[in-house]
Amino acid sequence: MKEFNINNLITYLCIGLAGLIFTTKYYPQNQTAVAESNKKAVVETTKPDAVEEEVDDSAISILQQNRPLRMSISVDNPSFFKVKLNQEIKKGDVISDNSTERDRLDKQKKSVKLQIDNLKSKVIPEPFKPTQALGLKPLPPAIFSEESAAIAQSKMKLSQAQSLLEARTELLKTDNPERRAESENAEAGFQIASQKVAEQEQMIQSMRDMKLSTEILQHEEAKLKQLQSEMDQANSALDQSKAKLNASAILQQQELQQLQINVRLAQSDLEVAESRLVAAQNRRQLTEYDANLNEARRQQQENQTQQEYSRQQQQYAQSVRDRDYQLAQLNISLATIEDKLAQIPMLRSPRNGYIKRIKPWTGVNGKYTTTITISAATVSSKNGGSTSTVTPTSPNQSTSH
Repeated sequence: MKEFNINNLITYLCIGLAGLIFTTKYYPQNQTAVAESNKKAVVETTKPDAVEEEVDDSAISILQQNRPLRMSISVDNPSFFKVKLNQEIKKGDVISDNSTERDRLDKQKKSVKLQIDNLKSKVIPEPFKPTQALGLKPLPPAIFSEESAAIAQSKMKLSQAQSLLEARTELLKTDNPERRAESENAEAGFQIASQKVAEQEQMIQSMRDMKLSTEILQHEEAKLKQLQSEMDQANSALDQSKAKLNASAILQQQELQQLQINVRLAQSDLEVAESRLVAAQNRRQLTEYDANLNEARRQQQENQTQQEYSRQQQQYAQSVRDRDYQLAQLNISLATIEDKLAQIPMLRSPRNGYIKRIKPWTGVNGKYTTTITISAATVSSKNGGSTSTVTPTSPNQSTSH
């Protein structure tokens, strides 16, 4: 009852104030003052009117705020209704909303945004361009002057040895003339001495047959002994000359063999020099083969590196395209989710107050309708009210009449 008296008092005061302003403005005695006041500056003449309008608006606003508000709500499912009877409600609080679908879409939206952020933060490494490989140094020219000189020297030594062998072979195969002459002289002396001994023996035998005197025989025998001694000396000289001749033949044979050995050694040296030249040529061919093989390997490695770089570039471009495609798809999904969220109706309270009445739900063609009454905290239901019909169509929108 006390609240009712206070509200009525406020209402009466507002009405009285409005009547007083109207009477003062249009009373005949005040018309001259009003006309004179119109001649003042624009700021001075408009200021009282603004005060009057503020007073009128304030009075009307107070009246509207104290009146209960009726709202007709239409939803697809009664579970969307979020308030209860006698519940205190503030301006902007949700009255009806499909919170289940909204939460599901919000989770999808967060998931899609997380995927977008993850893709944007993912760094795709760009392949490094391979550096140009240095080519192999060319081989020095093939030079076999040392081996060729050794072969020429060996050929010269072989030619000298062969010439010396040819020149000395005939001479070394025959006896030494000096030794041969000594041997022949010794043999002739031995034959002469032998003949003298034989003649002396024959003469002594004849003397014995003739029975000459003993002195003569002794003299002849002494002479025979002398001749035999000379024959022995001649025989000894013959043996010495033969020995010298044989020794000379042995020396000549050894010299011939040495000359033949020298020829064979020269031939061996020539073969060694030629084999060294062949070995040097083979080593050169092997070196050139290794150089060609290394060059082929380098070319192959460079080709493989270029192919790998091209493949990495293709993979990089494909990765960028895949990421852009995924981002485009996720952005489309995000826009679709946001569109769905925007299409979910949400009704918010236009004022502060209490839910004083909720009519039973009535369903028509899949739509459920009810009417609620929101009263101010200090207003009784006896003051009358206003009615509004609301069909939620989009979030953060409400309609009241």
